Amino acid sequence: MSPKAQPAFARKPEMAVNGDYPTLQEINACYGMDFDVEWLTVQICDMSTFTGAKNMDENQQEVLARTIAAEYPGLKVTELLLFFHRFKTGRYGHFYGNVDPMVVTTALLDFIKERNDLRDAVNDMEAEQWKQYAADKTSACLDAILGELGLTSDQLYVSEVNGYQHKVRISTDSREVFDSLREDETKKKMVAITRQHLGDDVRLVIWLNLCGGYGVPLTE
Repeated sequence: MSPKAQPAFARKPEMAVNGDYPTLQEINACYGMDFDVEWLTVQICDMSTFTGAKNMDENQQEVLARTIAAEYPGLKVTELLLFFHRFKTGRYGHFYGNVDPMVVTTALLDFIKERNDLRDAVNDMEAEQWKQYAADKTSACLDAILGELGLTSDQLYVSEVNGYQHKVRISTDSREVFDSLREDETKKKMVAITRQHLGDDVRLVIWLNLCGGYGVPLTE
């Protein structure tokens, strides 16, 4: 990706951070050793030209590229496109025609913090969306689940929705229900069933995996 792609990811930073794009290490594996350095040098040259950094010669640009490649092989190329765009906007200070390479590496440390915060926020949002999806799908499919198990709504209920793991737990306190399902080999293949003892009570716990595997499929 050329420096011209920087504004596109600046408009959608969450895509730059969480999108399925290659890292510096991965482009090296695909295109050969030092391709990451060559790619970074193009970005740095563009940044240097934009800022009018007359003090950065070609050797300094290459050394800076090698430093970034060595320290951050796990950074995605899109994350670096976002970084260089933000650097050019003055987000990390104004340089008046002179940019010390260490100013760039220091700015990159600030960017890493921003990137981590953004990634955490996106992950939290996706986890919440999965949790809501799990709750909606469980509600919509609960009658079908009850029908498959031969139970009524007063015997089986949703006790937990784990959006992060894409799982739903359904449980019952009825020993009769547990014994019935435990003895039915067909239903055992449909659902993952465990038995928990809570004092003198026996609780049946059924885990349904929204992503497939055992359980009634809850995905479209």
